[in-house]
Amino acid sequence: MSETIPHIPGQRKVPLRTKVTWGFGGLADNFMFNTLTALGTLVYVQHFGLSPALAGLALALPRLIDAFTDPWIGNLSDNLKSKYGRRRPLMFFGVIACALLLPLLWTPIGVETAQNPWFSNIPFFYIVTVGSLLAVAYTLFVVPYTALGFELTPDYDERTRVIVWRMYIGLIGSVSAGWLFRLAAADTFPNLGNGAFWVSVGVALVVLVSGLIPTFGCKEDLKIEEQEPIRLGEAIKYTMTNKPFVILFIAYVTIIVALFSAQSIAPLLMLHYVFNGSEKAIGDFTGWFTTLAVALSYGSMFFIGFLSTRFNKRIAMMIGLGFVLLGTMLNYIAIDPRWPWALYVVGAVTFIGMQGCWLMIDSMVADVCDDDELKTGRRREGMFSSVKGFALKAAQGITFGLGGYMATAAGYDPQVVDSVGLDEATAVKMKALLVGFQSLGLLLAILMMWFYPISRQRAEETQRLLEAKATKSDEVI
Repeated sequence: MSETIPHIPGQRKVPLRTKVTWGFGGLADNFMFNTLTALGTLVYVQHFGLSPALAGLALALPRLIDAFTDPWIGNLSDNLKSKYGRRRPLMFFGVIACALLLPLLWTPIGVETAQNPWFSNIPFFYIVTVGSLLAVAYTLFVVPYTALGFELTPDYDERTRVIVWRMYIGLIGSVSAGWLFRLAAADTFPNLGNGAFWVSVGVALVVLVSGLIPTFGCKEDLKIEEQEPIRLGEAIKYTMTNKPFVILFIAYVTIIVALFSAQSIAPLLMLHYVFNGSEKAIGDFTGWFTTLAVALSYGSMFFIGFLSTRFNKRIAMMIGLGFVLLGTMLNYIAIDPRWPWALYVVGAVTFIGMQGCWLMIDSMVADVCDDDELKTGRRREGMFSSVKGFALKAAQGITFGLGGYMATAAGYDPQVVDSVGLDEATAVKMKALLVGFQSLGLLLAILMMWFYPISRQRAEETQRLLEAKATKSDEVI
């Protein structure tokens, strides 16, 4: 291993302009990731006529397929050598491809076969194909983009202050994504599918602009390219034998599987049980609920961020997860057509903790990169970012399919629901499966975080050792 590579590129204090410029990529990231989530299940089931289980599978497979490209792209980003840097060329091609592919999600061919079994269902194969291409393009942007942010500073607390700008700006995309279905269902469009297409055209333009801002506006430390390339298998081995990262990885996967299991079952439960089949009503609710979520997410980042500086990131993470768990458990009472307002109250409890948890995870991965460099002598932000991306996509793929299966297992039949509505017994089963599964997952994640070993003291000691190692290396040169 080379010991002459300058460790931990970046500055202790990052200029505000750099933070904001890098943060704009969070807006592109949110729209790339959330557009399909916001529209997918309802558009494919309600408009194109796929069953919930098949729609869930069509949404799951691209995530699972693309999850296995993440480590390859992460390693490519760590080893790429160009005059523009390791990260930015990949970001450029990724954001262009995403902008082109987003509207194509809503133009499936062979819609007359939507009720067929999967092997003769043309829309199913179309969605899987376009969705897979979009997922790979998303990875091509988000993995090097995330790694670029990790490299901006070596400071334990400044990392949190940098990463939070991705969320400050990206949350604008989250609140907008919450209104996408309402816009697609507007009377302006002849049908829901046409609405989803034109709404996605607008989203694609936002993705293009916001994704190119950090691509051209941030600079890289080209000296890091001097480190020798590492093969993919070896890179994965180093990554998955890093104990702090493995603990964080398992906790992250558990959280994603728990929370995202709602993506395929919750929209159906809300639409047909809480809002009695009204697309306009659920569109309004989703928009206002997401707006509340974003407003409280800013508070969550300040609150959990304060706890991380007052104590450490592990404690802050566990407290945040505690709020999410409490809100999730209360959903069993709140999901009821008699008091839809309760969903806002319970959601507020969840949102106080949730966004701060995402902030802590990203900041902790940056600390893991230092721990890894101390052991391997390499800067491998791309690989750690990509394995985190692998966890996200694999877990989301599992939960798209799992959520659709839970709805079917509880007795949800789209043909019956369309003719007579969703009966109380089936709705209660769906609700119990959803809340029980999410609560169990969150409890397991809190338990895993108890064993996370990188404290403030350990991170600062790692910094000291790396700086001493770099100083010694410079003296030798």
